Amino acid sequence: MSTPLTDERVTTAVGKVQVQRGGAGAPVVYLHSAMGEGAGLALLDDLADDHDVVAPLFPGFGESEGIEQIEDMEDAVFHVLDLFDQLDLGAPAVVGHSLGGWMAAELATRYPERVSALVLVNAVGLYLPEAPVPDIFGKTPSELAAMMFADQSHPMAQMMNALAARLDEPSGWGDLPFELFAPTLKSMAATAKLGWDPYLHDPKLRKRLYRVTAPTLVVHGEQDAFVVRGHAEAYADGIPGARIVDLPGGHLLPLEQPERLAAAVREFVAT
Repeated sequence: MSTPLTDERVTTAVGKVQVQRGGAGAPVVYLHSAMGEGAGLALLDDLADDHDVVAPLFPGFGESEGIEQIEDMEDAVFHVLDLFDQLDLGAPAVVGHSLGGWMAAELATRYPERVSALVLVNAVGLYLPEAPVPDIFGKTPSELAAMMFADQSHPMAQMMNALAARLDEPSGWGDLPFELFAPTLKSMAATAKLGWDPYLHDPKLRKRLYRVTAPTLVVHGEQDAFVVRGHAEAYADGIPGARIVDLPGGHLLPLEQPERLAAAVREFVAT
């Protein structure tokens, strides 16, 4: 049985950053999505069985400080590099999910020598005119659940749908504590700083993907209603030697399919 990751605080140039860390072996860094997943994530506990897993929460998420000093994705990449240096990680394998996948791709194009292997899971970051990423800002919890989860019986999807039903009743608003919404509001604000305009992509990223030198696996959730397979294909076409693997599940594969995703990451990193 795997040992849960511990919660640490790492001092960086922008402030103290919350980091989940555990396990032993070759380092694997996990960069989270706009959901801010990390603590208690079964995927990370699984990978920690045979890897040194490092999962930082980006400024503006959880208890990580410094979002006011982050203006764009370039700042985000420098922040990740600072963390690598602070933790003496060298060139780890990097797994990035959604927003974190975009961040990982930017890191691997700008500083390819700092990434030994790259796994992009339902990554945003590219603009496809025929398949733009849907707007997440202003969506109701139930609309977000429908986009993010293939399995609406997942506990988080059920919670989001229950919250939406509660919000549909005007009398229910007054009973909901602000603390229930605060983490989501914080994470949405942090996401907006990175990907408001242009929306969740870098117009220059696609033409720079040839710079990635790390072996790359592009993971696509077969029922992803948020980032369609064309985005995975564009990443795989642009990154030399990259290949795609399709896994059952929606956009939030780390939550819906932690065992399958961990197995895919483990097999890829090992080879």
